[in-house]
Amino acid sequence: MKPEKVFIYAPGFYGIDKAIAEAFELAGVQCVLGNSRQMSIGEKTARELGNRISLIKPLTNKLLKRHLDLENKEFLRIVEKEKPDLLFIIKGDSLLPETLQKLKNKITLAAYIWDDPFFSYSKQYNLGDDYRKSNFELGMFLYDYVFVYDTYYVDTLKKRGLLNVKYLPLAADPKRYREIVTTPEDTVKYGYDLCFVGCPYPNRVEILDSLKQYNLGVFGEGWEKYFLQKGKKLPSYYKGKASGDKVLSIYLSSKIVLNIHDPEAREGLNTRTFDILACGASELVDYRKNLDVHFKMGKEMIAFKDKTELLSAVSYYLKNMGLLSKVAIEGRQRVLTEHTWDHRVRTVLDVLNEH
Repeated sequence: MKPEKVFIYAPGFYGIDKAIAEAFELAGVQCVLGNSRQMSIGEKTARELGNRISLIKPLTNKLLKRHLDLENKEFLRIVEKEKPDLLFIIKGDSLLPETLQKLKNKITLAAYIWDDPFFSYSKQYNLGDDYRKSNFELGMFLYDYVFVYDTYYVDTLKKRGLLNVKYLPLAADPKRYREIVTTPEDTVKYGYDLCFVGCPYPNRVEILDSLKQYNLGVFGEGWEKYFLQKGKKLPSYYKGKASGDKVLSIYLSSKIVLNIHDPEAREGLNTRTFDILACGASELVDYRKNLDVHFKMGKEMIAFKDKTELLSAVSYYLKNMGLLSKVAIEGRQRVLTEHTWDHRVRTVLDVLNEH
């Protein structure tokens, strides 16, 4: 049955939380949006110290748990006040299993997982804290529905005995990622052969380093810290941070927009896959299996599987921009007709209605 009121609990991630809330409202569901709390500097420091020094980890874990307990208490207070009939929890790594247990069988519980649900990458590099890395894994059987952005993790969860799991890819927000008119000044500032906007990961840096012979512009957060920790200088292709309409100006002024997934995306697609096309830019993406599900490859999307294919594609399309522009037009039409947050919310509501 279609819910009357949903409480969305999500990280405040570049406006995606608001886009999903608007999609629920458009579908006729009253919506309350709550954002999970960002960790304080003190918490982040305690987490890093605990990960480095095992002897003090019990103490730092106690501090982190105290803050999580307060967040979960506030979460339950809002639920009691708002009395929704659906909880739509995005990521949910800060919600303790005991919190979900208090709500089980009282409210429909749905999770939407955007990353590796088991935090394999964080565990590999000793990142994150013990609670956020395990909260979903310990509490996943308490959810009535689990939606996951990547078919690889859908299969992994099913192998662990979770039957109520569905594939729900990420999507675009066409209100935010839209066509804008670029100015001559934009062309001077952002007229790159290739651009990329995102955080640094080893696979991304390796690919970007292979493109230094081109006019390459890279923007995003975390680059200074990443290279400082490695004792290296920032690469000359890094041009600073970017958000809002500046990202659109960069995308639409550059000849090719690169989309390089983070290591947690095994088969699934990040939001950039859809966002870049939604604003009318020309995208070149590293191949993921789910691309074949949603796009006509070569006609609506161009992908590369390794650095050799990437260099070949860049060389070819910089000489044949008309062909890439045609692909961008077809890809944009596909996104707007099938891959917005309105489409995803309707899928969620259809699943609820089926059961």
